Amino acid sequence: MELEEFKAHWKAVQQEDIKQQEHTPEALNQIIKNTTNTMGELQEKSSYWRTIGSWNSGLMLLLVIGYCSMLYYRGEAVQTIIEKLPLLAVIVVFALFSNWVYKRQEDIFSATTNESLKEGIRNTLLSFKRYYRFTNSVFLLLAPVAFYAVFELFLTGLALPLSSIIFISFALTGLSFLLRYVYYRTIYFSRIKAMETNLRELENAH
Repeated sequence: MELEEFKAHWKAVQQEDIKQQEHTPEALNQIIKNTTNTMGELQEKSSYWRTIGSWNSGLMLLLVIGYCSMLYYRGEAVQTIIEKLPLLAVIVVFALFSNWVYKRQEDIFSATTNESLKEGIRNTLLSFKRYYRFTNSVFLLLAPVAFYAVFELFLTGLALPLSSIIFISFALTGLSFLLRYVYYRTIYFSRIKAMETNLRELENAH
């Protein structure tokens, strides 16, 4: 759904709350405006990263396809190709997971609802918190293996010992996780807190 259509839908649905809440129409209109603007900003940013994530996932899949094609035309033994399949599978899984992550995030902030404003905010916050915890957990498990697979398949020319590859894989995972956390803290968490404030205001009115 386009951003302006999304905002219009939220405004239309949540205007019904004016007749049901104990807030003054002016106060509730301000909460609706703040929530709609915040949701719109989060949707816009998530849509941007969805596009980036799709391209990134596509490139990883093309890399795997290109690597398999190279092995085939070089006449590698079937046994050699089979031995590399688990590492290739890890990269494919990581690519698909990355694509799902950005799509799911966009869906959370793009969802339209016929619920009350209070329930709409509560469900969005709950979905985001579950998403954030789940994706962090999977990333910390999957990313080190994916980095390891990249070194073993595509960076063999570096001739690094196994201990160094493992260390670098975990170091890159830690750095990636830190950058992800800093980005979310800077861009997302402040807006999530604003939505939590709006929700508390609605809950305290009763």
